[in-house]
Formats: sequence, C-alpha cells, structure tokens
Amino acid sequence: MEKSDSLGTLKCRVGIKTIMEHALAMQITGAVLVLVAAMKNRDPIGFNKQIFGDAEGVGGGPAASMRMLIGGGFGGIGAINLYCSFTVEDSAATEAILVGTAIGLSLVFATILGAKIRGFLDHIPAPPMVIFPGLILLCIYSALG
Repeated sequence: MEKSDSLGTLKCRVGIKTIMEHALAMQITGAVLVLVAAMKNRDPIGFNKQIFGDAEGVGGGPAASMRMLIGGGFGGIGAINLYCSFTVEDSAATEAILVGTAIGLSLVFATILGAKIRGFLDHIPAPPMVIFPGLILLCIYSALG
C-alpha cells in the first residue's frame, strides 16, 4: 500500500494474474490429445463407421490402420506436451512449444476442412469442430497471454 495524498488515504494495488500458466495449458492439451488417440486406437473400425457409416472399405484393414496412424500422431503430440509441461521450465521454451502445437493443430484442422470443401467428407463430425479450435485457442491464449 502506498500513501496517495496529504489526507492520509491509502491506495491498494490488487494484482490479479489472468494469464494461464504454460504448463497447465500444455497438460490440458496433452491429456485431450492422448485421450483422442486412445479412442482412435481402441476401436478404429467402429470409429470409422461413426464418421463414414457403412461406406465401402471402412470396415477393412487399410482404413483402420490409417485411423490408428492418425491416432498415434495425436498421441505423440499429446505426449510431447505432457512431457514438456513437467520438464521444461524456461518460459520462452514453453511458449514456443505452445505456439508450435497451435500451428500443428491448425494444419490438422485445415486438412479436415479441406477434405470437406473438396468433397471427400459428407459432413464433419462435431468433436473435431470443437476440440481443435478449442485447443488451438487455449495454446495461443496461454502462449501469447
């Protein structure tokens, strides 16, 4: 507290931290991506059928293996975020990881939108329309906040 005038009134400075800590954002992002990866890898044929219905080739090996590879990629990004959230202490480094994650997720999201625009998808399921923009905004907010 500091004295502000000759009448003896005091001014208080209240510091409220509104910036999300980098480690927390990386842990949330990592956990969500690892969960998405687990869902994709647990039942890749069922996951494909939820998206594409009973289209030709959905129930077979190549489509299921591609779904598992995509899930593995998400799991890898998630694991990197989780690991770095506990081991990297430099603020500039964690900021760079968050921005890099946001860029990577933006590319994935743009690919999904591109598949719809180019006619490869009839519809985009709701989860990627919520999960990817949410994680992208979380990473950017935390890194640049």
